Parts: sequence; C-alpha cells; structure tokens
Amino acid sequence: MDKNYNSLKQTDSIRLKAALDLYENAPCGSVVFRNDGLIIAMNNTLAHWLGFKKDEIVNVRTLPSFFKVGGKIYFETHFFPLIKMQGFIHEVYFDMLRKDKSNFHALINVREIPAKESNEATFQATILDVSDRREYEKQLLEAKRKAEADSKAKADFLATISHEIRTPLNAILGIGNLLHNTPLNENQKEYARLLLGSSEHLLSLVNNLLDLSKIEAKKLELEYVSFNLNELITILKQIYSVKASEKGVELRLELSEDVPQNIIGDPVKLNQILTNLIGNAIKFTKKGAITVAISVIQKVKKQVTLKFEVTDTGIGIPEEKLETIFQEFSQASYDVSVEYGGTGLGLTISKKLLELQGSQLHVSSKLNKGSTFSFELNYKIDKKKVNKTAQLLNKKDDVSFDDYKVLIVDDNHVNIFITAQYLDQWRISYVTAKSGTEALSILKKESVDIVLLDLQMPKMNGYQTAEKIRALKLSKKPVIVAYSATTKGEVQNELIKAGIDDHLPKPFQPTELFDLLKMYKTLKQTKGKKKRKSLMKTATLSKKYAKELKPVDNTTIEESFSLERYQKMANNNPKYLRKFIKSSLKAIKDYEGEFKTALKNKDVSGLESLIHQSTMTLYYIKAEKLTSLMKKCKDLIATNDSDTNLKLAIDDCKKEFAIIFEGLKKAKNK
Repeated sequence: MDKNYNSLKQTDSIRLKAALDLYENAPCGSVVFRNDGLIIAMNNTLAHWLGFKKDEIVNVRTLPSFFKVGGKIYFETHFFPLIKMQGFIHEVYFDMLRKDKSNFHALINVREIPAKESNEATFQATILDVSDRREYEKQLLEAKRKAEADSKAKADFLATISHEIRTPLNAILGIGNLLHNTPLNENQKEYARLLLGSSEHLLSLVNNLLDLSKIEAKKLELEYVSFNLNELITILKQIYSVKASEKGVELRLELSEDVPQNIIGDPVKLNQILTNLIGNAIKFTKKGAITVAISVIQKVKKQVTLKFEVTDTGIGIPEEKLETIFQEFSQASYDVSVEYGGTGLGLTISKKLLELQGSQLHVSSKLNKGSTFSFELNYKIDKKKVNKTAQLLNKKDDVSFDDYKVLIVDDNHVNIFITAQYLDQWRISYVTAKSGTEALSILKKESVDIVLLDLQMPKMNGYQTAEKIRALKLSKKPVIVAYSATTKGEVQNELIKAGIDDHLPKPFQPTELFDLLKMYKTLKQTKGKKKRKSLMKTATLSKKYAKELKPVDNTTIEESFSLERYQKMANNNPKYLRKFIKSSLKAIKDYEGEFKTALKNKDVSGLESLIHQSTMTLYYIKAEKLTSLMKKCKDLIATNDSDTNLKLAIDDCKKEFAIIFEGLKKAKNK
C-alpha cells in the first residue's frame, strides 16, 4: 500500500513539475495582476522577453508600467473598464517596453478570475510576441500600397495617352467626314469610307481604354438625371439597325408596356453597356436576329427594377470560356480574335459599369446557337411631364439658323477649321477665337447665341474663360458648350461651377454637333430660359437622388466619429457610456498634444507610434478618418512632400481633432 502510495505521489510530482515547466517556459507569456494593475505572478517566458528577473517585477511593477504613454491611457480608459464589464477581452495590440527601453509588439488576451471567499478577483493575461508578424504585416501593407500606386500610375498614364490620342483623332474623324461629303470618284469614295471606318474603330478602342483606366483609378462616378428610356433605346436601334442590315441580320426591340417612360439614373452608362452588348451581338451574328428586350421585374411606388436582355443567334460561346470572356483583353479564342477583331474590352467595361451600380452581368450561351447577356438595374420613376427635348430635335424643318451665330474658341487651328467647315455646310454664321482673351474681346463687340469652348487652352483655360464670360454684362447671354477630350462625368462639377451649360466630347460626329446646336436653337424658340434652367439642375438632381439610389457597396461620405460601438458596449447604459466618452475625451486631448509635438519635430517614428497607440481608441469611436489623415501627414513628412500639401493635411487633422473633441464633449454633457 505504502509502495503504491509513494508511486502515485511520485507520478503526481512528475506531472506537477511538468505542468510548472510547461507554464514557466511556454511559447507565450503569462501574467496575473490585481485590480490595481499590480503583477502578482508571471512566467519565465515573459520575464525573459522583458529582460527582467521575476523578483524585479512580481509584487513590484504594474502591468500598465510596461506600456508606452498611449498604451497606458488606452489601458486605463478602455481596456481595463471593458474587462471589468464583460470579464474578458480578446486580441488587443500593445507595445511592451523591455528593460533596455526597446519594445516588442504584443497581442494580449485577458480573462477575469472571479473572487473566491476572502480572495479578491484577479486577472490573467496571455501575451504573444507578434513582432515578426507585425513586421510581415507592415511589409504586406507596403507591398499593397506599392501595388495600388503602380496601378494608379498605370491608369493615369493610360488616361493621359488616351487623352492625347483623342485630340488628333478628332482631326482625322473630322476630315474624314468632310471629305466624304465632297464630290469624289468611286475610288476616292471608297478611300473616304475606309478612313471613316478605321477612325471610328480607333475612337471606339480609345474610348474603351479611357473608360477602363478611369474605372481602375476609381475616377468614374454615377450620375442621377431624368431620361426617357424609350428614346434612348429607340435611338440605339436606329443606329445599329443599319449595321445589322448590312449583315442581313434583323435587330428587334421588345419593350414591355409597363416599363416607365421617364426614369432617374445614369443614361450614359446604360447606353454604353447596351452599345457594347448590341455591338458584340452584331459582330458575332452572321444570320438570324438580335433582340433587345426590356421588362419590369418589380415596381414599388416610385422605384422600379428593370431587366435588360440582349439575345443573338450568333456563334455562341463554349461553356469552358464563359468566365474568361469578362477578363480584360480576352476573347473566347485566338481564332475569334483573328476573324472578328476587337480587343475584348467591351464586356469587361460593361461588367465593371454594372458593378459600379450594384448589379451583375450574366451570360448564357450554346455553341453555334447564340448567346444571351442580361442584367438588372434599379431606377427611380420620374412622374413629371415627359421631356420634350427629343421631340423638338425631331422637328428638323422647324429650325432655322438664319439669325444664329456661333463663337468657336480653340487654340488648335485644325479643330477650328473642322468645326468651321461643318458650320459652313449648315449655313450657320460663326466667328472664331484662338484664346480665351480673344473670345472675351469678341463678345464685348458683338452678340453670339452659342459659344463652343475648348477646355484645354494655355494661359486661360476653358473654365476660366467661361467664368469671365458670365461676369460680362452682356445684353444677351450666350449658351456655353464645352468641347474637350474629357467626358462629361469627369468634369461635371467644374462645368457647373464655371457656368457652362453643356458638354460635347471630342472627337465628335458632325451629327452630334448639329443636334446640339439644333436643340439649343429650338429651346430658345420655345421657352428657352425655362428649359435651360432645367438643364442646369443636373447636379442638384444628382445630389437629391444619389443617396436614395446609390448601391450599398459604394463608398459613402465619411463621418468624423460615431458612438455606435460604445452604445453597444455599454448596452445603452448612460453611466457606462459617459465613462467611455470621458475616457476618450482625455485620450483625444493627449493624442492631439503628441500629434503637435511630433509635427513640430517632423518626427516620423513618433507619428507612427501615435497612430499605432491611438488605433483602438479611434476604432471604438469610428474615427478612422482621423487615423487616415494622420497617416497622410506621416507619409508627406517621410517623402519630403511640398509644404503646401503638408499644411493642408495638418489643417485637416487639426479640424478632425477639434470636431471629435467638441462632439464628445457635447455627448458627455447630455
């Protein structure tokens, strides 16, 4: 019996020793501390990491004494109160100070050990040294930042190149159109036709590249304007029916009776998506028909969900290639690319334009039988009276340009020549100016009805010229139409600010210019002032409906801070909520002081440390905007950016600190 007892005792002793050894030399640190933060137990691992002997810490030092200033503040104001409330806290980062004043990144988990009989409650923390992980994360973030910068540089370069190409392309397209309308022999007509066809193809390619670069650079924004869907789709049918009939293919339009006439959304992007899909359908269909169908999925009060389908009887797509067709510069096969041409960008752009609007592009196809591309979009129904602009445009015979004068303002003599040739053909009077200064001089002497204004001019650009035109005290205010290689969506706000009425992108077809002139002439004849005001309300309409229609995955306006997380943590208990707010007020004030000190010394590492220290406090009050601004200041100092940019970033930071501090102060006193 004694022998067995001793054996069991020896086994227990071995187990206990093994357990103690496991605890003392575990791969993670362990510490037990009291309510006042005093450390009452610690394993060898943590003592070794900190560079102390255990007797220099246990019953001598508090846990917060191993944290930096920001960590101490956070421990007292957030970390410890939260442990007391819920009894635990998981995975929070702290920088822990070693004996030699260096630090390591620690990930801390804490649980409360409840009080028993005469023993008070204590807290046990498990600590992991994640310095290597943080360094790896830092490298990953740097790699991500570099990749994003490279992507932006690529997109900006592509946009610049595309922009530069469009200016001479305007001349090629313009000359091609002018040449085509002159007396020519059969060979010359064929040359002109080939020139026009090639320039239109090149324009389509450049537009696709430009759109892709804008999407990748996140510079493409949605517009919210009222438009007539029936008119949009009818015009598309008229345009593409000619191309379809040339191939012996019928283009059909099926519009359900319950589809609203006028809706509010982005007609330009819808037109672009349908243009790509219809163009592709015609390209890959040799016989049969192409059907464009629009139907109502759901209609609730002033909202409608529409389904768009483009179906063809063309070559179809192999099942294994259905996914790859949406990739940039990709087509179903090399043979398809050779036989049918194209870059494979149309579907990619359509897909990304739909994603921008919170939708998806779907495809179903059978080889040698045809394909169907479909998507759904939400719109607000516009129940106001039908827009009569398109009706007015169709009354060609009612428009006379006898008493109409146009001012062409462009620093490029080729652009002036082409536009002037068009106006000569239409017997419309005009004057020309090669600079904004010359245009102002002309307007002081003679009256014009419409100004065609280039935006990219040296010395005085189009925006500045428009502002100066609007400042003139003219008896008759002209309509100002900007024409440039940029699209309207890119410059919408600048156009409105400068007092510019409309926009015509380069290169343009002569019919586009004629329709625009005809529209403004007609509007002038039929209550022009009222109509023009409605055109200028585009931006207001956009703002009014943007919030209502914007997809949930789009970026929203960033607020300075929110107490939502605190309210959840406090379970809406005012006592706890005030305590959290009070502690945050103190922390924000301290952080602001550290921020100013670091800026004064241009201390990048100090800013980096502050950003790290403040992360959790700012996370809990949803003040990530302030974190981003502080990072911006740090980056500007690190890269020796211009003083102007740094000053703007610092001012933004100071404003955020002030907004948050005052907001928390008011919330505390409620």
